[in-house]
Amino acid sequence: MDWIEAVGAGRRSVFVDLAASITARWWRAPLRSPSWWPSWPLNTAELAQALHEGIPEQAGGSVIVVLDGTETVVGTGFLTEVRQLAAGEDRLHVVLLGRHAPPDGSPHPLAHPRVGALRGRDLAFTAAETATLCVQRGLDLPAAVSRRLYAITDGWAAGLVVATAALSGQPHEPEGVLEQLLRTGAGLSEYVMRDVLGRYPADLRQALRDASVVESVRPDLFTTLTGRTDAADLLADLARDGMFATRLDDTSAWYRYHRLWRTALYTTLSEDAPAHARHLHATAADWYAAHGQPTEGLRHALAAADRSSAIRIVQQHGVQIREATPQAAVTAAAPGPWSSLANDAPLAHAFAVHRGLSNNTAAPPSTVRHSAAAVRWETAGPADLIQPSAQPIWRALRRGDHEAAQTALISGAAATGRSPLQRYTMLRLHAVIARMNGRLRDAVRHADALGEAVRANGLVGSHDDGWARLVLAEVAVQRGTPDAAVQHLDALAVQLWQSVPALVAAQQFQSALLCQQQHDDAAALDAVEQLIVDGDDALLVPRWAARVLRVELLIATGRLHDAHRHWRADAAVIPASTATITTAKLLLARQPQARIDLLLQPLIDEPHISLFHQVELRLLMAHQANTTGDTQRTTRLVRQAIALADPEQLQHPFHANHHMLAPTLNQLTPPVGGLLSPGEISVVRHLAGHRTIREIADELYLSPNTVKTHVASIYRKLAVHTRRDAIHAALALGILPTGDVPPARSRQLRS
Repeated sequence: MDWIEAVGAGRRSVFVDLAASITARWWRAPLRSPSWWPSWPLNTAELAQALHEGIPEQAGGSVIVVLDGTETVVGTGFLTEVRQLAAGEDRLHVVLLGRHAPPDGSPHPLAHPRVGALRGRDLAFTAAETATLCVQRGLDLPAAVSRRLYAITDGWAAGLVVATAALSGQPHEPEGVLEQLLRTGAGLSEYVMRDVLGRYPADLRQALRDASVVESVRPDLFTTLTGRTDAADLLADLARDGMFATRLDDTSAWYRYHRLWRTALYTTLSEDAPAHARHLHATAADWYAAHGQPTEGLRHALAAADRSSAIRIVQQHGVQIREATPQAAVTAAAPGPWSSLANDAPLAHAFAVHRGLSNNTAAPPSTVRHSAAAVRWETAGPADLIQPSAQPIWRALRRGDHEAAQTALISGAAATGRSPLQRYTMLRLHAVIARMNGRLRDAVRHADALGEAVRANGLVGSHDDGWARLVLAEVAVQRGTPDAAVQHLDALAVQLWQSVPALVAAQQFQSALLCQQQHDDAAALDAVEQLIVDGDDALLVPRWAARVLRVELLIATGRLHDAHRHWRADAAVIPASTATITTAKLLLARQPQARIDLLLQPLIDEPHISLFHQVELRLLMAHQANTTGDTQRTTRLVRQAIALADPEQLQHPFHANHHMLAPTLNQLTPPVGGLLSPGEISVVRHLAGHRTIREIADELYLSPNTVKTHVASIYRKLAVHTRRDAIHAALALGILPTGDVPPARSRQLRS
């Protein structure tokens, strides 16, 4: 209650402990309340009437009611009555506190346009906030180390406090510090058992510790490991507030503990009861092998030191395991070599298959070279993380030849098997090809299907899931929705915590594109040049993307000499259409009236260039037409670009070339207004009224996602990035008459 006094709300606040009161009449026994508070009403209707008549002027015209302990509420009527009470009295502000929301009787708890919910997951730091915290603690960490810190801690404050303290003590060895923290769970096992899980009885906490031998768990696996029959209810309860565990996705039966929590529990288990830990690994090995996941089964058999089980799994499923892409980023220590390995060829073979060193069915040498395994995984590129039969397609994609990749994929699809791993491969290829070609809706569809398929098998941190999340981030970048892009990139960093270079490089590249969209060209250029200096640009898909972006950013920052110098060195490895468009940008930068239309016109009729290029070349030609005074051609080309971009909600070409195209787009007066659909114009009107997305959706009888789509399209068409700029542009262009703005709507309820 101290925070109420701290904000000066003591004389107009009511604090109720729901755990200590009768929920149906919570207002009758507050822990604190002002003297005028009506505690006599028998129901919420009488309470509403009493408040309507009785809130005094001394309360500032409003009252704050804090209802603490919502997790103790059982019935579904409580939240309905609170909603009705708040909606009927504008001066009443209700704050609900608890480990999770009270039962709502609907699939979307607290789904109300004027109700906001702060959940357990919201208390975790984001990747950007983690980097800021490090700076505030005086830690000058490279971006890659900051990302790894976020990935290991999952953004949770307890882990970050321990980690930043350790890093401050050894600032010159950050990677070693993080590895040690990960191996030990940052020494947080006591904190997890006492504070995070303190509300659960001791036997249940022990069961949760036993289940930490697996990366993710579903109810029947939890029951197998612990013997508890209430696994489904227990896991659902743990995931309700997201503080200890989360469901892999909304439809999955699988859950995972937060990484540092899980590692802390596993470390304690393996140190305090090593024999019991091996028994649990053996139990998990049998379960995974019986449920069609032999890769995980083999890992657990080796961790259990169960020779017969490991050899049996390899004999039965060796081909499937060898064809698998790396499936899980394992937080627990990987199985180490056994002393008998040199004299036990079948066991050595099992280790070799587990390490990914065996490429055929012949027995490998009798020793396993762990350093070679480490080098292989640390230097793996995209083609190394996919089935051998699909590697030619990846090579075409890395060249940027999406048409050749599509042809090869179609021709090879008939010969492809239907195992889960082969399905993952096909979905990943389809998603990446669609993204490169500009078919963003198809890319999202395939990426969603890939992520759902992987998570349906409980695979945490699989590379396939990593590529699915990356494609979703790339689509969000291309659609000009930075919040969604950052959300996907943060999730990728956490889920795929091990440093897979191809995915780390792609994350850095997408972050550079986001900086470019926000007109922070200097920061984008720094990120891209670091990629190139480190040699990681060669891991991108396509592998030349960073070098093209570097030239664009050098142009944007006025460093034309450097742009030409790098282009002379890089142009030979760039596909013809991309090279032509980049050359046109260089010509325009040196001579705004250059006849780039002669250079670009042949590409207009080229059937195989990507949607990105189709839009971009029209925008460049429109710019050239505008500099020569041909407004009719300028308008026609811009309209064509928007018409091509609209079906896929493509926005990046408009923002990426803003430094060059802004004068052209800004001079297109009323004709551009006609490009806004009636639905978009309605949304613009409500943007001017300062309403939230949810409020606009309710007012127009649309879904919030539809409103977000309209807003993204409006920003693209008006070449702006913020609501304020969109309103000003709409007013300036006559799209939004000055008197046609609805009044702002007051905010009445926050909980």
